[in-house]
Amino acid sequence: MQMRLVDIQQQIAGELIGDAETLVSAVNSLDLAQAGDISFAENDKYLAAAESSAASLILVPKDFPELAGKNVLKVDKPKEVFIGIMMMFDDSCVKFSGIHPSAVIASENVKLAANIAIAPQVSIQENVSIGANTSIDASTHIAQDVVIGEHCKIGPNVTILSKVTIGHNVIIHAGTVIGGDGFGYFWDGMQQKKVPQLGGVIIEDNVEIGCNTCIDRATFGMTRIGKGTKIDNLVQISHNNEIGEHCMIVSHVGISGSVTLGKRVTLAGQVGIADHITMGDGSTAAARTGISKDVQANQVVWGAPNRPIKQVMREMASIPKLPALLKQVKNILKRLAEVEEQLSGLDKK
Repeated sequence: MQMRLVDIQQQIAGELIGDAETLVSAVNSLDLAQAGDISFAENDKYLAAAESSAASLILVPKDFPELAGKNVLKVDKPKEVFIGIMMMFDDSCVKFSGIHPSAVIASENVKLAANIAIAPQVSIQENVSIGANTSIDASTHIAQDVVIGEHCKIGPNVTILSKVTIGHNVIIHAGTVIGGDGFGYFWDGMQQKKVPQLGGVIIEDNVEIGCNTCIDRATFGMTRIGKGTKIDNLVQISHNNEIGEHCMIVSHVGISGSVTLGKRVTLAGQVGIADHITMGDGSTAAARTGISKDVQANQVVWGAPNRPIKQVMREMASIPKLPALLKQVKNILKRLAEVEEQLSGLDKK
């Protein structure tokens, strides 16, 4: 797709400086951009990179220094505007339409709305409803009693098991499993006995779930993912979790059962959460935190067990001082022993 700079300006506004008829066809970073690319400089720290960039258009804030010989579009928030332009040039949209003849769709109570796309080898069982403008990519399996909303994108090799409800504008990437059994067992004196998992999963609107992530069904009731939450690749979310709205869950996070996350909670990479933990609204767990006790709203924690991040940083700052402190303690103990020996000698006199 090619666009003139004047066409872009008309869509996003801003002050255009340079040749309005220049054609652009892609987006890129300042250092990688070539002729025909659009890039951006968020602030004047990127002045040198902008001056040397080969981009045909650079988005900059309105107070950015002059860029001689460059096509520039001055806007209020260049990063946000640039992301919008990236979406204009996004070519990852669905490349198939209609229902492929190799798809296997049950005949009993399957409701397929208008303008859906179902790729080869998709399997859809009974009592399934799929909303308008939703796409299901190749080799995905949808079990019975599943509801999928409108404008969803379900990637290839996704497994959506029974009693799963998915809202509107949800994206689920390749290889993810929604609604698998929760990990529940009890010891009967002889062996581990399985606890039946009879509940389901609710994925609310505008959620995105990365590749090869697992979200388990509830033992009773529902495992719930709140609207607007974004989940990275390779995440494990166990049974009966309540994930709040607009949370960010990064790769390799593992969440045990019956955990409650408030709104806008952030879990960095490799965080592990024990069962029955609550994290308050706006709280954050730094990378590789092991959470074994509740986290208050807006608190940032780190370490294992989790502590306030400032406390952990003070503890870590003290570690390099330990050899010197140990040496001082040894000297103090030696001197104390000498004093005690002298006092003992005086007592004998």
